[in-house]
Amino acid sequence: MRNVLVAAVSLAGCLVGMDGFACGDKFLVIGRGPRSQRAKGAVQKAAILMYMDPRSGLPAAIKEEGLESDLRLAGHKVRVLEDRREVGETLRAQRYDIVLAGISDMESLEREVGSARSRPILLPIVYDPTSEELAAARRRFECVMRSPGKKQHYLAVIDDAMVLRQKRAHAEPAPKEER
Repeated sequence: MRNVLVAAVSLAGCLVGMDGFACGDKFLVIGRGPRSQRAKGAVQKAAILMYMDPRSGLPAAIKEEGLESDLRLAGHKVRVLEDRREVGETLRAQRYDIVLAGISDMESLEREVGSARSRPILLPIVYDPTSEELAAARRRFECVMRSPGKKQHYLAVIDDAMVLRQKRAHAEPAPKEER
């Protein structure tokens, strides 16, 4: 009789929801385990053109951080160019939402990005900036990506840039069709 009583109390305790996990059971709980440590998917999928000037130290740093692969895992389409002459041709041939490049390349890219039909957002990357450099970049550009950084930071900045792009698209008058 006593064994039946102990079994009934144990069963009742399990049904009520005691948090007594056996070895390995914690990985079966939703939101725990290795998958929850991955970068989350993008809120809005973006077509991103990355220009990485091979003469600067930025491409090596970005490659080491795995930015391109993180963006792809989040669901973005990414194309990386290292030849400056290809940027204008690529922007004329395909639609991109964001052009991502080092802050030192922004001035030379502004004209081509501004004349692209898809009206992409120019998103600068500042590598290991001082607080003054970061503040100056944020005054000039509404969205700035800081490197080195965390995956969640990169994805948040991309999402912010997409929101900014949508706001600009709604604020600008629609282009007139030629007859």
